[in-house]
Amino acid sequence: MKTEDSRWAVAILAAGKGTRMKSTRPKVLHELSGRPLVDHVIDRALEVARPHDVVVVVGHGADEVGTAVRERGVGAALQEPQLGTGDALKVALGGLAERPTERVLVLSGDVPLLRASTLRRLMAAVEGGAAAALLTAVLDQPGSYGRVVRRSDGLVRAIVEARDADADQLAIREVNAGVYAFDRRCVAEAVAGLGTDNAQGEYYLTDVAEAIGGEGRTVAAVRLDDPKEMQGVNDRSDLARAERVLNELVIADLMASGVTVRDPGTTWVDPAAEIGREVVIEPGVVLRGACHVGEGAQIGANSVLDSAAVGPGERIPPLTYLTGE
Repeated sequence: MKTEDSRWAVAILAAGKGTRMKSTRPKVLHELSGRPLVDHVIDRALEVARPHDVVVVVGHGADEVGTAVRERGVGAALQEPQLGTGDALKVALGGLAERPTERVLVLSGDVPLLRASTLRRLMAAVEGGAAAALLTAVLDQPGSYGRVVRRSDGLVRAIVEARDADADQLAIREVNAGVYAFDRRCVAEAVAGLGTDNAQGEYYLTDVAEAIGGEGRTVAAVRLDDPKEMQGVNDRSDLARAERVLNELVIADLMASGVTVRDPGTTWVDPAAEIGREVVIEPGVVLRGACHVGEGAQIGANSVLDSAAVGPGERIPPLTYLTGE
C-alpha cells in the first residue's frame, strides 16, 4: 500500500496506433479479461502512486483513450505527432509538471501482465541510490527486443535496439523489458538531450540509459523472475497469449489462497472475481465479471457464472448458467 508521502509519479505510454491489430479501435482499448489493456496497467500504477501522480500519454485515438483513462481518475497528455518513446516520456513529464514528485516509473499501455511486487523491486533500486533502473529478462530467443549491454562492473552501459545492433550485440540474451524507474531530475535532463540518429529516426527512450550512465550515474538492471510478465500485446495472437497467462496467474493465486481448482487448464476466472477459501471449482468452469463465491461453495463442471453471487457452502450443479444481472 502506498503511503501519503510517496514521491513517485507514473507515466504510461499509450500513444501508438497498433497497426498489427488490424482494427479501428486503439490498441490499448482492446480487451483483456473483459477490460481494456490500459486498464490493467493503470491498476498497477495505482498500487504504487496516487491518481493525480499518474499520466497516460495518448496519441492515436486520443479522444477515446483519454476518456477511458480519465474515468479511472488519472491524467492524460497528448503526444502529437508521435516521435518515439523518448518524446512520449518528454510529453509525460510535461503533463506531470505541476506534480512535485522526485521519481518516475515508466510503463507501457500494452504490457498488462506486470505484478506490483515486480514494480516495487524496480523502484527500490532507485530508492537505493540508482539514477535509473530497468527491467530485464534473459531469453533463449531474444528476437526483436533491445539488448542490454553491461559494463564490467555489472551495471548497464547501454540498451541497443535490435534493428541498430551489430552481430556481437545481437548475440546478447539479456533484453530490455521496456519498463523503467528514474530519478526525475536525471531523466528530464537526459530526455532533453536525445537525438534521432537511429534506424527509425525517432527519439528512443532506450538511449536515456546510456545518457544517464555517461554522466557517471548508476543505471541498474532488475531481472524478472518470470519473463511472461513482460509480454506485450502487438496483435491478436499476443492478446490471446496474454489472456492465457493472466488466467494462469489468477488461478495460481486462487490455489495459493486455499481454493481447489480441479483442472486449471479448462477453467477461466476473471481477475475481478472474489473466491472464498475451501471453494471447489470443477473442470470447464467459466467465471466472468465480478463474481462473488462464498467460502466452501462448489461450482459444478462446465458451469458459466456471469457477475453472479454464490453463497457460502452453496453447490452449483454442473452445466449451470447463472447471471447476476
